[in-house]
Amino acid sequence: MSLVLVALLAGGLATTYAEPDPLGAPSRVSATPLSPTSVELDWTGHDDVDRYVVKVGDDRSLTAATSTTVPARGTRVTLDDLAATTPGIDRYYRVDAVREDEVRSSRTGRFTLRPGDVQGLDVLRSTANGFQADWADVPNARQYDVAVARDEGFTQDARAARTVGVASEFVGKGLRPDTKYWVKVRPVNGEQVGVYSAPVAFRTAVRQTAFKVATWNVCSEKCKGYEGRARIMAQFLNDNEVDIFGLQESGGIRVGAVTNTIFSGGDRGFERAAGGAKARYIFFRPALFEQLGGGSFDIGDGRDTTWAKFRVKESRRTFYYVDVHLDNGKGKDANARRTREIDRMLGTMRSINTTGTPMIYAGDFNSGPHRDQDTPGDRMRGEGLTNSELLTDDVQNAGINTGHTFSTEVLDSGAHIDHIWVTPDFEVDSWKQLVRITNGRYTTPVVSDHNAISAVVALDARTKSLGPKTPTTPLGEADAPLG
Repeated sequence: MSLVLVALLAGGLATTYAEPDPLGAPSRVSATPLSPTSVELDWTGHDDVDRYVVKVGDDRSLTAATSTTVPARGTRVTLDDLAATTPGIDRYYRVDAVREDEVRSSRTGRFTLRPGDVQGLDVLRSTANGFQADWADVPNARQYDVAVARDEGFTQDARAARTVGVASEFVGKGLRPDTKYWVKVRPVNGEQVGVYSAPVAFRTAVRQTAFKVATWNVCSEKCKGYEGRARIMAQFLNDNEVDIFGLQESGGIRVGAVTNTIFSGGDRGFERAAGGAKARYIFFRPALFEQLGGGSFDIGDGRDTTWAKFRVKESRRTFYYVDVHLDNGKGKDANARRTREIDRMLGTMRSINTTGTPMIYAGDFNSGPHRDQDTPGDRMRGEGLTNSELLTDDVQNAGINTGHTFSTEVLDSGAHIDHIWVTPDFEVDSWKQLVRITNGRYTTPVVSDHNAISAVVALDARTKSLGPKTPTTPLGEADAPLG
């Protein structure tokens, strides 16, 4: 209180009276969510306050807020009648100090209510490498953490990811075939994370047919010593148990004969597919596949594309393998050439494959997400294909650049210009960049200015697809303790 001396002139007397301090705004506002419908609000108050008015709403301006009056001596209130929402939302609140006609407001605070519990978790279907689960919508949940493991205690091969969207359903892939798994789910509403549900067990299906696809730019005519290098590359593909592969820069009429001789046969019994031409050749194992057709066509800029149609002997499924090599170089002009080429390639393959048969596009795209422009990638996604590297959690050597020089230095910025793209019919069990490395450097002789890439893909007997994998962000154990 401050004292002010006031003179009463009429009587010649003087007296004093107390003038109140200026009204202070509430400070140190905080919110502690208690349940899906309740929150405790706290603040620091001041003297000479008639009352506090707490306002809570769904927008920061509190235009449609509800108000609660708190007596002057109180600086805490529990609101237990808030409505839960699906999905969850941010809530805002403000505390007003009131004295007669004067009002001072705190800063506007924000909180999220606790989400409810997950109910009705069920695994609807499973395939050899994935599963589809759903559960009831959870009050106040706007995302979900989904944990999967090979034991009920979530200690074996445990992983967790947070969904990007609000849907109370999940498609997970990249699991082992014919294996028992457990899944559990917990809801997330901003900073508020709920508890995991009871785990539900399921078993993935038996894998019927899987095979390893590879692609390699072997630089036959532009690089020296091809015959010696080719023998090493051919044996390397055999040693890595590849089943079908495409080559780029594998030679014209003269050098192509060398390629055919060296890459045919071997431990895996490879045979060159009919129809390949102009340095793009496809090799396959007749023990696994039967060729049904093939050919090549011009895509402009002096380039061509080779394709072949196969039937998997065990599952009787058919698919196309398209061997890709687009224009090299950087910058807008190079991207424009690659755009013309891939548009012509995709258009021609649409006219060849008129029945929606599954497709693999593999090769040297000379483009990737590391480039300022990756129109080939955009076109492939627009055609409904997915880069196989993104369809499995079993990925090896992804940090190594697929293109390099003939130096033994391993470039490791993760720039990939070689890719294997697949239509949704394929499941991808693993992806690997095949590299010859000794003591952290490329093994001599360095056999090409590209590395081979491979993917184990599956084309089982036709079943109803699980659909695309649910978009997620990964969670470490610190963020999502699994045990």
